[in-house]
Amino acid sequence: MILNITVKPNSKVDQFIVDQENKIKVKIKAPAKEGKANKYLISYLSEIFDIPQSYIQLLSGLNASHKRINLLVEEKYLLNILEKQKGIK
Repeated sequence: MILNITVKPNSKVDQFIVDQENKIKVKIKAPAKEGKANKYLISYLSEIFDIPQSYIQLLSGLNASHKRINLLVEEKYLLNILEKQKGIK
């Protein structure tokens, strides 16, 4: 399933947010240098969704804050986790 997310690197804390409009925002501690933020993002999403990093593919947005991510999981599984994350700050 493909997700469109907005990533904010260099944050004080790691945070995964699904807002009321179902937009996904991810704050990560890693700096946006030399691909460190992208690697960290994949690692962080792996923890959030409890899946191996190899199940996460960065489709677009390599050098941008808006990214398209493909998660190789069933839609029902993913939607369940997103619903649990909604409103958690």
